[in-house]
Amino acid sequence: MVIDLDPPRGTGDLVIGMPIEEAVRILREIPGFAPPAAGEVRNKGFAHYDSELSISLDFDSGGVVRAIELFRPEGDVRVTFRGLSLFEEPADVVIARLSEMFRLEIEDEGLNVTAPDVFIGLWRRVTPEDSGGEEGRYFESVLIAAPGYGA
Repeated sequence: MVIDLDPPRGTGDLVIGMPIEEAVRILREIPGFAPPAAGEVRNKGFAHYDSELSISLDFDSGGVVRAIELFRPEGDVRVTFRGLSLFEEPADVVIARLSEMFRLEIEDEGLNVTAPDVFIGLWRRVTPEDSGGEEGRYFESVLIAAPGYGA
């Protein structure tokens, strides 16, 4: 399955600006949805999938989706933006390709990378230099948001 991001609109049927109740219904319809285990409590707008993909929605006090964050899957799910696979390509490649298309803001030595003009941000916990190994070679999450998010 391919999830193609289209910031600041959204991705697929998940649209920034939609009511959270409708967005939660859509999350449950995405193939591989893993319902909460008995007794497990999940935040409203959070969904987990068999591929280890997780999606978290941020919404305002009026119940309107403001941002969509996707966490790196391990299975056969590709998350793309303008043809670039954000989790399958090493973070250095993603940064290089995005910098050819957009102005980037790189913080904390590459842990946080945003393309503010297209409302997309990428995150990883450590860089490979910090971990001394493979950890940190790939981004762990991507967030797309509405204009003004986080301001």
